[in-house]
Amino acid sequence: MATYKSSAGAILQPGNQINKLSGFNDEGVYGLPGVEAFELVGYAKVSNVAADKASYKSFSLTVPSPDRRSGDRVRNDRTSLVVKATPARPAYIYGASIAIGQDVPTLAADRAGFPAAPVTADIGGTSTELLLLGPDNSGAPLGVPATQLLGLSAASSSLTAASSLFTQGSADTTTGNLPFWSSVTGTIVAADAADSMMYKVTADTTFKVYNVNAITNTSVSGDGVFISADDSTAGRAGYILARVNYLRPAANVSWNDIQGYIDFASQLGGNDE
Repeated sequence: MATYKSSAGAILQPGNQINKLSGFNDEGVYGLPGVEAFELVGYAKVSNVAADKASYKSFSLTVPSPDRRSGDRVRNDRTSLVVKATPARPAYIYGASIAIGQDVPTLAADRAGFPAAPVTADIGGTSTELLLLGPDNSGAPLGVPATQLLGLSAASSSLTAASSLFTQGSADTTTGNLPFWSSVTGTIVAADAADSMMYKVTADTTFKVYNVNAITNTSVSGDGVFISADDSTAGRAGYILARVNYLRPAANVSWNDIQGYIDFASQLGGNDE
């Protein structure tokens, strides 16, 4: 396998970002002066049947390699979805989205010319239970508290099982939508900021998907998920899809930002008039 340098910290100018490749390489884009914007997209594959569901309640997210050449892939899949952050350059998470993958086309009548039938499946679960996307807390979810103090609603998204299914094509955006102030009560109180805060992290933070009974749960409390025996026999699988968006302060100003514009004798072509 060829080697490739990744996570080198390159930040791209607007218009130069290649979404999947840039996200995979932890490359942001200069969205605003002094601000770097990032997007990560990943998935979890569900292929177990109902008898094994109790072992499938928590899912790491694979960030797929942008390379399609399986025989000479220069980047391996990443086995976890990680938001990069440090105390000096925190990450401010403002968006999360979850969905159940649906292959296209879905109807046999629409598949003329396609090489195979769809490969995706509905995911079985317990009605009213959730699949929750959010930051990991030592193997457990942080949930979205009823009283918001940290902005977790901006870093979370969830789907609810209906008729014992998380159906293909079902999807949800961020629990708190975009964390922008839009209204206040007569006096500004904590509740006014509930869905108006980004979620700040100061260290690399892993995001996972959890099967829980309620969005406020801080433990993996669900019964587990699965695909049907028919889907398993046919070689299909369920795919939980996830997207996380975040911002970071730009790296500190450095000599490289200005040296090309200053004439000095040690520079090639220096002292130009």
